[in-house]
Amino acid sequence: MTIDQHTKISKVIQQNDKAIDAITDINKHFKKLKNPILRKVLASRVTVKDAAGIGGVSVDEFLQKLADIGMEVAFSGKESDSKPKENANRKFELIPDLMVKLDVRPTIESGADPFSEIMAATKILQEGQILEIINVFEPIPLMDVLGKQGFESFTEVHAANQFHTYFKKTGNSLKTKSYEIGLPFLDNFDTKMVDFGSNLVEIDVRKLEMPEPMVTILDNLVTLPENHALFVHHKKIPQFLLPEIKTRNLKWLTKEIEEGYVQMLIWK
Repeated sequence: MTIDQHTKISKVIQQNDKAIDAITDINKHFKKLKNPILRKVLASRVTVKDAAGIGGVSVDEFLQKLADIGMEVAFSGKESDSKPKENANRKFELIPDLMVKLDVRPTIESGADPFSEIMAATKILQEGQILEIINVFEPIPLMDVLGKQGFESFTEVHAANQFHTYFKKTGNSLKTKSYEIGLPFLDNFDTKMVDFGSNLVEIDVRKLEMPEPMVTILDNLVTLPENHALFVHHKKIPQFLLPEIKTRNLKWLTKEIEEGYVQMLIWK
């Protein structure tokens, strides 16, 4: 497999687990990839190009780190690709009285992921208010996630390693391939993954023949420990399984990562 700027970090790590150390060497903020739970959340939604932007390096500098450990890569040939922008055109006016500020640098410095903290802030954001996130890098994946929920955003660099990203809800949420059943929209898949932390039972049913995926999932639900969630890797959204889960009064979320790969979270 040849790694390029569009390859998801999860695919990179799956191909060579030494990539975790190589990526961590680029920027200390990638240390969260060493946490298996956070890695499940972050790596599947971040591309090499996204990660290069977060790390403050060009795509080719990032790819070179992977090439150094023997991985086959396709360089972009653009030296400045994904380096953070010093200036950005403002997409909306910043009105001080409407600003809600959230500095996530202490959270990141502690080694935790501020995703749940940020999503909680968006839930209580009033109409017209602007959420200002202060970070040590441009939160490209977060901008993508909130963009699908109707938020416009832009980033300004105020100082070295000080990025201010502004979010304002200006439109309707977009329809995506992520299905969320029986829960409010903002109780999304990634937030729940972080909430459960290490209390996950993980299974992969993608290589099983029918009806083994459904049987395996139901068997694991019977023995699922209290306050745990079942984290399932599946080839598709299991439509015949959903009614059975509903009759057991369970909650679930599914997230389509790519064609032929769906993640599912089920809990009591």
